[in-house]
Amino acid sequence: MAAPCGTAVIPNGIGLGNPNSPTSLTPLIGQNGANIQDGLLLYRPLVWPGPDARMDASKSLAAAIDVLDGGTRFRVTLKPWRWSDGVAITSADVVFGWQEIQQLGADFAFAGQGGIPERVSEVRAVDASHVDFVLARKTNPDWFELNALGAVFALPLHAWGPLDAQALWQRQTDPALVRVVDGPFRLADFKLDRYAAYVPNPLYGGPPARLARLVVTCLEGDSPLHAVEAGDADVAILPNQLWYRLKPRAGFHEVTLPEPYGTWALTPNLRDGGQAFFRDVAVRRALAQAVDQGDIIRLVFRGLAHENHVPVPASAQAWRSPQTQAGDPALAYDPTRALKALHADGWRAGPDGVLAKGGARLAFTVLTAAPQDDATELQDLLVVQRDLRRIGVEMRLQRVGFESLLAAIGGTHWDAALLPQTAPPVPDGSGLLDSGGSGNAGGYSDAHMDALIAASTDSDGPQALFAYQDYAAAQVPWIILPQGELPLLVANRLHGVEQFSSPLGYWSPESLWVEDTACEARSAAVR
Repeated sequence: MAAPCGTAVIPNGIGLGNPNSPTSLTPLIGQNGANIQDGLLLYRPLVWPGPDARMDASKSLAAAIDVLDGGTRFRVTLKPWRWSDGVAITSADVVFGWQEIQQLGADFAFAGQGGIPERVSEVRAVDASHVDFVLARKTNPDWFELNALGAVFALPLHAWGPLDAQALWQRQTDPALVRVVDGPFRLADFKLDRYAAYVPNPLYGGPPARLARLVVTCLEGDSPLHAVEAGDADVAILPNQLWYRLKPRAGFHEVTLPEPYGTWALTPNLRDGGQAFFRDVAVRRALAQAVDQGDIIRLVFRGLAHENHVPVPASAQAWRSPQTQAGDPALAYDPTRALKALHADGWRAGPDGVLAKGGARLAFTVLTAAPQDDATELQDLLVVQRDLRRIGVEMRLQRVGFESLLAAIGGTHWDAALLPQTAPPVPDGSGLLDSGGSGNAGGYSDAHMDALIAASTDSDGPQALFAYQDYAAAQVPWIILPQGELPLLVANRLHGVEQFSSPLGYWSPESLWVEDTACEARSAAVR
């Protein structure tokens, strides 16, 4: 194969969010898009979830996983890969990586995903190429392999150890710490809040890189579109409202990536302090039925989205129940049925046309942190506002900064918020919709839901996961809104972007390449 060639400049966040500054170079700390993506360029997990949210064997450090002792022990066989300094990767590196996760505890970037660390009783080396994960109880193999082992990394014991959690926090942006890696790229240059530059790792055991240099820019406070037009970047995420106007530009081509692996959740506050009517499932179901998702897809996303009514990503086709794959008719757009259900529940139009019951008006405020430079989220909510007004529901919008939004939903007195919800490869709902879950911002609590989520993590096969989804469709803990595919404007010199980012937002920059004629003409200097 030809030697790596040329430089590509891309904004971070593609597939996971807006460009922002990474706060950690390790794969262990700081669960934001920039940290996850930069960390995965340098270190690869035991299991790499592919575009279909199944294990991609070519990019996984694990060669095989054997389920032993009735689903309470998982033996991982490591590939004969090497660290970038030539030292062999062994089970001791996996055990060391696990020890770092244990020390971080709740501060681990993927804490709770796949039941880690609390479900794992012990991680022990069997020999140099085999390591056992001993679990506290029987566990669904698909769930543990993808969600847990997809977040566990071998770390270079010979280069890092000993290293306690405090030292890891102190050195998380130290390029010297990540000098030895096992991912497809090595860090060449790093300027906090500006960019990270990478060069290929020639000893990477997976598909080799075709680029000689990859520069990931933060672009915070700047426009990725302007950067692409000026030649300072090769890729920009386009706001949906600009997609058809900008995609025919000379010198560029368009690429549409699948919808990110998550949902937009209009999340009601179901705790004391929120609006009491949200705790009535009949009201939540009627609100969902009154929203014309088809209109949102046409008006806001220009057709680049799919209807979705359950807290499972639309792109998670491998893990959606037959009912949700077919489109749940109980939550399909039907304002007549929604209004009839509200009347049956005792709601009647007041003097101002807003439904009322027992002195309470069916009116609430939604908090949103929609960014100023992308009106998609706000337009989404404006369609919902229009649709709810048609059945006598008053929905007010309040735009706040992201930090203010987090502070508000961490308190008691708020009505509802539009929140992005990401999902692990197997979207089981743990941590999001189980009682007391760390990501359960709305305070939803239901004993049967708890049991279904627990069963989906313990039982073999997907049937328990499907039962959880179908019950969630009936309960409507969130009002799900279309999320939308990712339209990109790409400079013609750059190729392979279609395979670059999976729905999970995991990057495979090994797929990227630039035309040979551009290799010598393009300076490798960081802008």
